[in-house]
Order: sequence, then C-alpha cells, then structure tokens
Amino acid sequence: MNFIWDIALQAERDGIPLDELFFRPSEDPSPYYEQSLPYLNQKHIENPVVEINPLMRFSEIFQYLLHPDVFFFLEEESQQFILYAFDTIVHVLTEVDLCHGMTRREFYVRRVRRELRDGVFGKAAADACRLLAKEEQLAVADELLNVMQIGSSVRSFCRMMGQLFPGCFVYQVKKHPQILYVYLDKKREVSTEKRWNLVRDTFLPLDIEARVFWDVHFGILGVDITMQADRIAIF
Repeated sequence: MNFIWDIALQAERDGIPLDELFFRPSEDPSPYYEQSLPYLNQKHIENPVVEINPLMRFSEIFQYLLHPDVFFFLEEESQQFILYAFDTIVHVLTEVDLCHGMTRREFYVRRVRRELRDGVFGKAAADACRLLAKEEQLAVADELLNVMQIGSSVRSFCRMMGQLFPGCFVYQVKKHPQILYVYLDKKREVSTEKRWNLVRDTFLPLDIEARVFWDVHFGILGVDITMQADRIAIF
C-alpha cells in the first residue's frame, strides 16, 4: 500500500468501512511514500487511525494548514478542529482518487450499488444486498442500471439468476409464456431466500409469474436425473 486510494481499497477488503477510517498527518513521514503505516510492507489495515504524508501530492492544500507556525502555536481546541478538518478533506480526496480511471457507466453502477445498500430501493433489497460479496453487488447494480435504461425483461431476470445462483435452471411454460418455473440447487434458508427475493422483486417483470423449487427438482419425463425416487418435487 502507498497511496490513499490503495489504503481505502485494502480497508474495504479487510472489512473496514471507509467512513470508519480517520486520517491523520504523520509526525515522521517518508518523502517517498504517502502512507505512514507502522511498517513499510504492511498488507492489512490494523488500525482505523491511518497516518499519511499529506505533502507528497497535496502540498498546495495542506502546506499552510499544517505549517508549524499555524498548527503548533494554536490552542488545543483549534488543533483538534484542524485534525478533524484534515480528516474530512482527505476523505474527499480519497473519493476523488477512487474515481480516477472510471468510465461514466462504472460511476453510475457504483452509485446504484451505494443506493441499494443505503435502502433507496427498499429495506428488503438493502438487507439482501449486504449479504452479497462486492462483485455480486456490482453485478446487481449493473443489471439494475440496464433495467432503468431499457426496462425489465425475462432476459435481465435470467442473467441475474445466473450471477447469484450459478446452478439454477429457469423454465418458461410453452403454453403459458407468462409463467416461469425456477429450480435452485440450494436449501431454503433465510440468506438464500433473501437473495431470491432480491432478484425476483427487482428484475422479474410485473406480468410474469415465477414459482421456485428449492433443492429438489420437479420431474421431467425423459430426463433421468430429475426422475430419481425421493428426489422429485410434486406440484
């Protein structure tokens, strides 16, 4: 780790939310590194209080605010204000850093992901989204952006099912195209049911009805694997 964006990404991998990091100016910074962690080859964020060298890239912003004549001769209360102001400014700079190199679509997808997690699409969707890995959350946000742009469709629903339930099968009834049968090769548990509800409520068109089968597949004539005794769902 070196730059603040690298520290932010590693903190996320370590399960530390970005808003829990508190950035402080290092008392003994290296002129060659932006990070001032306890040891140079540190691989993980072990303390939410992170010291950095603010003058390596942002001297024009901080050279006056942190100048000894300004900082060390202020009263303690004023020094605390500067430290909190410093943390706030670095968080803004971190967000800017994290957006560098992103396309417009990537920016929108990350925005939709944040709104999902924050409950903009409902509490149930937010609870289910928090159960997903980061890459799964981004996949949901990416497909949701497609739905916002071109509308919901069975194709979007099937793509999302394939992302979150790789072993699933989706069948469309030939005589009744508005009816889907969905087989999930997982036991019905609270966490998996929340994932299913997220996909169904978010991506399934309103005019489509879906019936889900958990763990046990319904029988299909001519497909031996679905016709095993004691392993057939009846409906």
